[in-house]
Amino acid sequence: MNKELQVRWMNNQLIGLDVIINDTDMVKYIDIFCTQNNKLKNAFEKEYCLSYEGKSTLSGLLERYNDPWSEIQINDQLLLSDNSVVICGEGEMGNEGFIVRIDKNKNIKWCLYSTQSNPFMEITQKNNRIYVQSTSKFYVVLNPFDDEISIIQ
Repeated sequence: MNKELQVRWMNNQLIGLDVIINDTDMVKYIDIFCTQNNKLKNAFEKEYCLSYEGKSTLSGLLERYNDPWSEIQINDQLLLSDNSVVICGEGEMGNEGFIVRIDKNKNIKWCLYSTQSNPFMEITQKNNRIYVQSTSKFYVVLNPFDDEISIIQ
């Protein structure tokens, strides 16, 4: 993982853009968006979706954006059987959320940051999947074996 990202993480900062970053420094630009769905009364009548908007490298992203960093606040964490930890929380603007998976040495293995998700508040594990709940009443479901994600209501 990029040294600057690791140092920033230790100082409660992450890249405050709509991205997923893995431990090979591959960046996927993402969009978490919602559509109106009147059947989802418990989710503010909004259905959330995830789309991928392109790829880059972490060094390419850092060259493109002069100051992409955002202050973060941790809201929850969950220790996994391999001693890695999934952590979630919020960014500095109130509508932002993040999810990070770190190894036992606190090195970032994978992270997601969204400017549209609202804060992520709670993490649970069920059937080898990690469920991270947003205050917008949807879950990001993380497969900790391959870091693939999906969104469910």
